Amino acid sequence: MDLLEWFGVGAGSLLALGALARGVWLVLRRIVFTAEAVKELVPNGGGSIKDTVHRTEQKVDDTAQELSALKQRFDDHLAEHAA
Repeated sequence: MDLLEWFGVGAGSLLALGALARGVWLVLRRIVFTAEAVKELVPNGGGSIKDTVHRTEQKVDDTAQELSALKQRFDDHLAEHAA
């Protein structure tokens, strides 16, 4: 084998290693992205999306109870003055 062939084999080997490294990098990047997304869906004491949804749901339930109590008071008031 002459020097030019060795350079060709070396260049081809480097290209193959580069393609393999890029593939591994893409897979690892996808794993990190997925891990970050899963972390947001698990309650962690206040900072995750799931915690935020839970707080919002609790506020909606509390507001609905308060609205129901106000409606009952208003209905009682109307009944008292209608008689």
